[in-house]
Amino acid sequence: MRFSLNTMRYVTIIFSLLFTIPAFTQNEDIKSFPKPFIVKTNLFSLLAQRPTFAIEKVFSKKFSAEFAFVQGHFNNILYRDYYAYNGFLLRAKRYFLPIEFAQLNPFAAVYLGNLKRHIQTEAGLIGTTGWFGYPSKDFFANSIRGGCSLGCTIITKNKIVVELLTSMGYGRYTKIYKEDINQQSKGYLDAQVWFSIGYSF
Repeated sequence: MRFSLNTMRYVTIIFSLLFTIPAFTQNEDIKSFPKPFIVKTNLFSLLAQRPTFAIEKVFSKKFSAEFAFVQGHFNNILYRDYYAYNGFLLRAKRYFLPIEFAQLNPFAAVYLGNLKRHIQTEAGLIGTTGWFGYPSKDFFANSIRGGCSLGCTIITKNKIVVELLTSMGYGRYTKIYKEDINQQSKGYLDAQVWFSIGYSF
């Protein structure tokens, strides 16, 4: 897969942020959390026929950040013949209580990332009367997105991680590769539901 120069800039910025965050959290004790890295994947990505990978760094008992690569595609869903996406995402999490093993650890988070979206639809009709229909579409663009998340994490004593989160935000198109002549949209509602499983090391 080829990445554009802008995408590589986003990755560089995100990695820089990810590894400078400890300077702001060094006063919190994580000695009781001996495995501060978590690798995981979103199982819901199986529906999109592509894996999602994420690595999370625990900086303190109440703060962590994750970097994720997301991708997927759907055929014949919600009146769309084809929908494909890929991008990177950085999520900063703040836990309501100190992280503990073998219990629910609820958190709130903010996220920022980019997303390339490709949507194709052939014109069609609903019903036999022909009164209702939808136009054809062939739209391909890159976007910047951001928003907020709520979720909870369970880390078992054998280091297995299970996480459920939901997110809501907004995406703004930054570069249009193929424009949709039927709709001049500058952005979109960004909604996410993740059910992830991983391992702490």
